[in-house]
Amino acid sequence: MKVSTKAGSRPWHPRSWGISLRLTLWFSSAIALLLIGFAVLTYVNFHRSLHRDFDQHLTHELRVFLPDIESGQQGPYFPPQRELTAAAYQSNGIFGTFVRLLSLDGSVVYQSPNFEGEEALDVQIPATDISESVSRTWAAGPVRSLYFQLASEDGFPYGWAEVTGYEWSLHTELDRLTKMFAAGILLAVLLASVGGYLLAQRALSPVADITETANRIRASNLSDRIPLRGGGEDELSALTKTINGLLDRIEESFRRERRFSANAAHELVTPLATMRAELELALRTLDDRHPLESTLVASISDIDQISTIVRSLLMLHSAERLSDGTKARMELAGFAGEQLERFRDRADLQNVSLEFGAPISLWVLADRKGLSTVVDNLMDNALKYTEPGGSILVSLVRKGEDAQLTITDDGVGFAPEAGPQLFDRFYRERAAPVQKREGSGLGLSIVAAVVSAHDGRVWATSDGHGKGSTFGIALPLA
Repeated sequence: MKVSTKAGSRPWHPRSWGISLRLTLWFSSAIALLLIGFAVLTYVNFHRSLHRDFDQHLTHELRVFLPDIESGQQGPYFPPQRELTAAAYQSNGIFGTFVRLLSLDGSVVYQSPNFEGEEALDVQIPATDISESVSRTWAAGPVRSLYFQLASEDGFPYGWAEVTGYEWSLHTELDRLTKMFAAGILLAVLLASVGGYLLAQRALSPVADITETANRIRASNLSDRIPLRGGGEDELSALTKTINGLLDRIEESFRRERRFSANAAHELVTPLATMRAELELALRTLDDRHPLESTLVASISDIDQISTIVRSLLMLHSAERLSDGTKARMELAGFAGEQLERFRDRADLQNVSLEFGAPISLWVLADRKGLSTVVDNLMDNALKYTEPGGSILVSLVRKGEDAQLTITDDGVGFAPEAGPQLFDRFYRERAAPVQKREGSGLGLSIVAAVVSAHDGRVWATSDGHGKGSTFGIALPLA
């Protein structure tokens, strides 16, 4: 039996996502973080390495002309016969090497010829007396300058030498590396997500088998078991074996309970019939107003009630053993109409209005006798709990791939939370309007068993006591 409930959900909340999706998300996030961390670390180290290589190039250029520098009153200078004439000091742009000699206060004393026509380059003398390199932008391009403090033979500083070169190739390599890292990380995360999702789906396939089997199992079919995949001895295999063992025990318990109910009911039919016949015979032999007359009448009534329960148990046993071999295609509207006509006289006698609302032609695959029992029990239940002057509306509609038959009355109703329990065996509400009607508590259990054998579902709703109720069944369309 299925009882449908509606509740608010948050479809975009991570807790509502499947385990496979959440595992994939965590796995992909971990891969992305690791790759990003590796990329950042590699980028920083590579950047430093390129700067060190460029600094070595600037140091080499410095060593070429460093022996030619002399100290003067204005600061360092090149003697005329030692002017910088190499191509590197004549060329400008990315292929040139730019040299300046600076006084201790940062004033430019000398600059190489390739400075001609270029915009001014700021001087950034180190704050300490230690040589260092500085990266900056000059003429809309990245450059790096090496500052070297000049000192006399006795150790007294007299100025600075500045060697500058463009870092175009360095930044080009860094940009290319950044793009490669970005593309690689995106591709790796995408492949990891797809692969992780497939692996998670495969690893969790036993869980899907458990869910599918649990949804397929009914009281009329407890023989299904969860298949073991792979033959491994992991946690999911142990869970599968445990649940299969639990299903074995449940099935055996159901078999014993059904066997006991059926055997007890069969064994009680004949003694009850015999007792009733003997009591009726004894009642006929008594004189009028005999003291035992009322006792015998009450005993016959009790036996009738017990017989009703016994017959209900036998009917329930038969309902739970319905098979596909007894089912056939049948048109539900015409069948329901025929069944309702059988209750027309009883409804008129109770002064209850009975209406079949807008029936449509729907075909189902069903056991005619079992379905007749369902409609009879639902109609008997509706008439039993509907007061004179009330009304009963029977409706047949199509909802998706199901045919839904509902019976709505304005009778005594029930507490809303008691809806699912009404289909349990021997359950009857404790409310006085319910208890004062005779009943065994098995009628709706038989309805649930028959509908479950047809792979359908049942439900019951009410707004509360005295507000009527609706009982419905849904059967798959043929």
